[in-house]
Amino acid sequence: MSKETTKVVILTTAQDAFQSGEEPTLELVLHHRENRVQFQNKLVAMYPKNTLIALKVNMPGPIKNNELVQALIGIGKQLLKTYTTNQGWQCVYEKDIDTLAGVEYFVVVDEPSITNVKKAMIDLEDHQLLGRLFDLDVFQSDYGSISREDLGYTSRRCLICHESSKDCGRNRTHSVRELHEKIIELLKEEGSVTFND
Repeated sequence: MSKETTKVVILTTAQDAFQSGEEPTLELVLHHRENRVQFQNKLVAMYPKNTLIALKVNMPGPIKNNELVQALIGIGKQLLKTYTTNQGWQCVYEKDIDTLAGVEYFVVVDEPSITNVKKAMIDLEDHQLLGRLFDLDVFQSDYGSISREDLGYTSRRCLICHESSKDCGRNRTHSVRELHEKIIELLKEEGSVTFND
C-alpha cells in the first residue's frame, strides 16, 4: 500500500513497551472472549448480506492493552481501511472495543462474498510488513467464519521460524521475550512506531 501511515512515538524503551500495562485476570479474558463471540454473532445477524471483519493485535505475553497495543491497532485500522477502500467496499458499521483484556476493531463491509473479503485480508496479513502482527477474521451469516485453509492457503507462519504459528504457540517453541524482540525488529524496519531508546 502506498498510503502513508501515521508515525507513533512510544514513550518507553522498546523492551519496557511490552511490560507496561495491567495484566487481566483469567476470568476477565474469558468474559471478554464470550462477549466478543456474542457481539460477532449479533453483527452477522444484523447484517446478513454483508461481511464482518474483526481486527485484533497478535500480542504475545500477558499484557493485552497498553500504549504499544493501542498504536498497533491504530496502524491495523489504517491498513484495513486502505484495503477495503481499494476494493471499493463501503463500511456499513464499525466499532472499537477497548478493554483491559484486549483492543479490537469490528467493521462490516458491503461486500457479500466472504471469500473475496478473506482473500483481501490474507493479502494484508501476508504482504504488509506489519500484517503478521494482526488477526483479521471474517464472518458472515451464511458461513460463520472462514479460514485461510478453507481457501487453500497455508496456515499463518511463525514470526521467528516460519513454521506454523499455531504449532509454535501450542508447543511454546519460542519465548515471549524472543517474540517481543522479533516484533521490535519488524517495527523498527517498518518505521511507523519508534521507541524512547
